[in-house]
Amino acid sequence: MAELTPNGYKLKNQNDWFEQERNMYLSIDTDWILDPSTPDGLKIAHDAEIFSALDETIYRAWASKDPAKAVGIDLDAISSITGTFRKPGTPSNVDVTFTGVPGSTIFAESILESADTGQRWVVDQTFTVGPSGTVVVPVRSEQTGPVQAEPGTITRMITTIAGVSAVTNANPATPGTDKESDSSFRIRRRLEVGRPGNNQVDSLYGLLSGTEGVRRVKVYENPTGSADVDVDLNPHGLPAHSITILVDGGIVDEIAMAIYLKKNPGVLLNGDGTEVQEWVTSPTIATHQQLITFGRPLYVDIDVVVDIKDDGTLPDDLEQQVKDAIISFAAGESPSGTDGFKTTGFDIGESVPISTMYTPINQIIGRYGNSYVTSLTLDGVSANKTIAYNELSRWLDSNITVTTS
Repeated sequence: MAELTPNGYKLKNQNDWFEQERNMYLSIDTDWILDPSTPDGLKIAHDAEIFSALDETIYRAWASKDPAKAVGIDLDAISSITGTFRKPGTPSNVDVTFTGVPGSTIFAESILESADTGQRWVVDQTFTVGPSGTVVVPVRSEQTGPVQAEPGTITRMITTIAGVSAVTNANPATPGTDKESDSSFRIRRRLEVGRPGNNQVDSLYGLLSGTEGVRRVKVYENPTGSADVDVDLNPHGLPAHSITILVDGGIVDEIAMAIYLKKNPGVLLNGDGTEVQEWVTSPTIATHQQLITFGRPLYVDIDVVVDIKDDGTLPDDLEQQVKDAIISFAAGESPSGTDGFKTTGFDIGESVPISTMYTPINQIIGRYGNSYVTSLTLDGVSANKTIAYNELSRWLDSNITVTTS
């Protein structure tokens, strides 16, 4: 059987088992005919398959006690001990502009629809049309995953809203994510271990990353008494004694409450990126209210153009396969489905090395013949894309062009 050694679990594969049993037969009689077409040869192959499957089952039981090795439902079980649960997926988000009579109320959970795709979108919070006759409202896709919405396509109001005459989206939607992979889940579990703590940057990361709908979190801190740029302590020139919190995804009031519960008393909350401010009432002291300030990252849409040499084996739907692979890779889905290269995708403030982008493309075309990438550009140049500390690269289906030659 496989062995549990001081260096870990030594797993035997099917070939190892086959060779071991074959040698045992030959030790009895060197002339024993063990060709796969013979009954004895078939028995050895059958035994090897059973024993290797049993070894893998035992290995999974052993690995299920270690969050670094557990997979699937076993990883869910061990992560639940520390209060971390796998995200079923996050919705896409976009701001829409309602036009109507000043004072008209747009209630939370009102439903809109894309005239282009038929996808439905849900209003996050209750808003009131302003004196100018318009109001900008954040909405989320009804379904989780990378739901696309081009500018000017969310124009239908499924829920009747009195006093409102029109709705549209000026910008594209920021894609959501599919069900959390094992590799991404492991990383978030490590972050959320600090969730029970108080007044720590780690606890802010932990609680915010576990908030429903949140995809990315970045916390910057200036512990000094000066706003001057300091390469080590304040590289971004943040205000004195402040923290800057950037959150991609999630509902504003839930994010604000999470920050309220974990931030240090008296520390300045600095707005950056697209600033968001929300009043929060203490869940324990009804008379205590506080204005919470955080930011949404500034989204940088990446134009990707890739040309692939087709050896004749590439499928008809290659373009969509490559687009889906790039978007999933940027969101943090490992191409192999397991821990490996670039499992976290691109974080807030993280630049995009062009060499990295060959990975999801090769993952697709590597399944077919000997096709290869002949050229790849990001925003028109074959070079790395620089992203500022308060920015986040955004990857949209409509901004990816795939050609073959």
